[in-house]
Amino acid sequence: MPAIPGPASLNLVEGFLTHCSARNFSAHTLRAYRADLTRFVAFAGEDTAVDRKLVRRFLVQLYNAGLKPTSVRRQLAAVKSFCRWLEAEGLLEAGLIDYIASRYRRDELPDVPNVGEVTHLIEGEILQHGPANCAAQKPERDRLALELLYGCGLRASELVGINCEDFHGEDVLLIRGKGKKERQVIVGECARAALKAWLPVRQNLLQRIHLKTPALFFGMGRGKVTERLDVRSVRRIVGSAAEARGLDPEKWHPHLLRHAYATHLCDNGASLQSVSVLLGHAKISTTQIYTRVSTGRLKRSYDAAHPHAQK
Repeated sequence: MPAIPGPASLNLVEGFLTHCSARNFSAHTLRAYRADLTRFVAFAGEDTAVDRKLVRRFLVQLYNAGLKPTSVRRQLAAVKSFCRWLEAEGLLEAGLIDYIASRYRRDELPDVPNVGEVTHLIEGEILQHGPANCAAQKPERDRLALELLYGCGLRASELVGINCEDFHGEDVLLIRGKGKKERQVIVGECARAALKAWLPVRQNLLQRIHLKTPALFFGMGRGKVTERLDVRSVRRIVGSAAEARGLDPEKWHPHLLRHAYATHLCDNGASLQSVSVLLGHAKISTTQIYTRVSTGRLKRSYDAAHPHAQK
């Protein structure tokens, strides 16, 4: 079993990240892996062999440091991926880190808003950004962003990656997901209406600022023009919309709308396989959490309505 001293371990981490980059991992994933594995290497210290006991001690340290369960699970996933790569490279004995799990369930149920709450978020007045008559005020763009996040179940990174040419006909949209995997999603009537409202505004704005870009969404804020909207701006759009409706902007974020999309499909009878394809999940087991969300809602309805529920 190889020892992993500090400097050598960091070199191995760089080799692992190069491997991940070659497999088209996103820049966000690479940054998270680098941070998590640097912390793991620092914990391991000099001349420490990687084994189950080391990984478990690392998890205990994370729990004791007060990290959120989601952060602990993310760091454990990074360490496991790293160790699997070491195994594949012949640098670590196979199976040493198998069956190590977080003490928290991986499939915790997200607190998903109901249809009425999402409708209230999307269809209300869009909160404007910047001073009056500022070119950064683009309610049509923001409306379309909200419609696509919820209506197509997109990740924020997928939303900003959309090009105008990715629309096939009126109701099919090509999406490039994690690992540059492509999938097609269905564009509903509300999103199509928002698209028709945004396209002429988009064209006029591009002419005003003399910009050419294939991106459906471009950035124009704080005196800076960018050819493509960034993920941080998408978070601001959702948070601003929530604030304008009197909702908690800390609760509402782009991925919550993706959760709502999947849950509401399952609530209304969509097959698990169909939802998995629409979400772009590599494994259908990843999608099964949304069936448990739906079951949880049924239980809450029963508890609230049935005379014998509380006995």
